[in-house]
Amino acid sequence: MKENSIWRAVHGGRAALGTGLKEFASRGVPWIIEASSFDHCMIEHGAFDLETIADLAGWFQATDVSAIVRIHKSFTYLIPAILDQGIMGIQVSEVDNAEEARAIAREAKYPPIGNRGISGQGMHTGYRSHGARHASEYAPWANANIIVCVSIESIEGLDNVEAIAAVEGIDMIAYGHSDLSARLGVHLQLEHPTFKAAVRRIVEACNAHGKLARGSAETEAQIEEYWRLGCKVLNLPGNDVSTYLDGLKARADRAHARLKSIGVPTP
Repeated sequence: MKENSIWRAVHGGRAALGTGLKEFASRGVPWIIEASSFDHCMIEHGAFDLETIADLAGWFQATDVSAIVRIHKSFTYLIPAILDQGIMGIQVSEVDNAEEARAIAREAKYPPIGNRGISGQGMHTGYRSHGARHASEYAPWANANIIVCVSIESIEGLDNVEAIAAVEGIDMIAYGHSDLSARLGVHLQLEHPTFKAAVRRIVEACNAHGKLARGSAETEAQIEEYWRLGCKVLNLPGNDVSTYLDGLKARADRAHARLKSIGVPTP
C-alpha cells in the first residue's frame, strides 16, 4: 500500500500536478504520465466502464502516479465499486451543499467517518485479506490516503462552500472552471474579477477547514497565481486527447511549412 502521490507531494512541500485521461486506456499510458513528472491523473468515468477503470487502476498502481476517477453526483452509488478497484481518489462534480458532501463521504470512507463496505482481497488491498484486523489496519490507512474531492460548479455550491469544506471526510475541493464561470455569467473569462473572487472564496474555505484546494491552472501565470493563493493541487490544462491533437498538429504544421517553402501545395 503506497502513500497517495498527492499527499506525498503536498507533504514534501511541492505542488501536486495533475493531468486528465478520457480516451486512451492502454497499459503504457500511466508510465508515460509518470515519465512526464505528473503526480496524479484524473480519469473521466463517462468515457470508461468499470472494467476499464479496474485495468487503469492496476496499471497506475505500478507507477508513482495516483489515479482519481471523476463522476457526477448522480453516480455517487458507484464510489465503493470504483475505489475497490484500487483507485486512489474520487472527484464528484456539481456538489451544491453539505448534505450532498456528507453522502459522498459516507460512501467513500470507512467507519467511523463513513459507511463504506468491507471488501478484501482486491486491488485496493493488494489482494490481501486483513480479516478481523480490517478496521485497525486497512480502514485507517484508506481513510487517510484515498482522497475524496468535491467540485463546486454552481452558484448554490459556491454559496455553501464554507459548509461543504467543514464536512468530515471531504479532503479536497475543486471547481469546474467552465460550468462555474458560465453560471457566474462570465463563461471561460478566467481572468474576470467575478471568477477570480469565486476561486479565492473556495480556496479560503479550504484553508479555513484544513482541506486541500485544487486549482485548474489554464495559463502559466495562473500556475503561480493559484499556488500563491493556496492551491496545493494544480490541474494543468488539457488531457490525453488535447495533448495528442496538439502534438500531431504541431508536427504536421512544421511539415506543411517546409513543403510550402519549396512550392508544394498544402491543405
